[in-house]
Amino acid sequence: MPMLMGIQAEGSAACYNAWKAGTERITPVSTTTIADSISADMPRDGVRAVRAVRETNGVYLTVGDDEILAAIRDLSRSEAVFAEPAAAAAYAGLVKAVQQGLVKSDETIVCLITGSGLKDIKSAMQVAGEGTRIEPTLDAVRQLKFK
Repeated sequence: MPMLMGIQAEGSAACYNAWKAGTERITPVSTTTIADSISADMPRDGVRAVRAVRETNGVYLTVGDDEILAAIRDLSRSEAVFAEPAAAAAYAGLVKAVQQGLVKSDETIVCLITGSGLKDIKSAMQVAGEGTRIEPTLDAVRQLKFK
């Protein structure tokens, strides 16, 4: 069984809080995060999530909205993956795990990024800025100069 790592947004970390406290009791939290798809004051299967991480000797980490936005940018630039905030949180957690020495360079890692950035264009624009608008013609595309 692989080690499971739970990643939650700092603004919605009920499972992380229970794991860190050494309990399976999930206490509702007030949620505020850009990653609305993983924002839950009371996760539906929080006990199972905490238990699964514990049973695999895994860890929970939290990531801030700024780390999530950086992950959206980095995934798009280096992997051509356009992730929405909740999906990018997984990668932001992996980055943090590497920084904290929780992941070794010889380990095989699976990072699940399932949500398309098309679900949350507003967040993507925070990272990329306003898009370039051109006429819908092939000539306009050919004349476009990319930075």
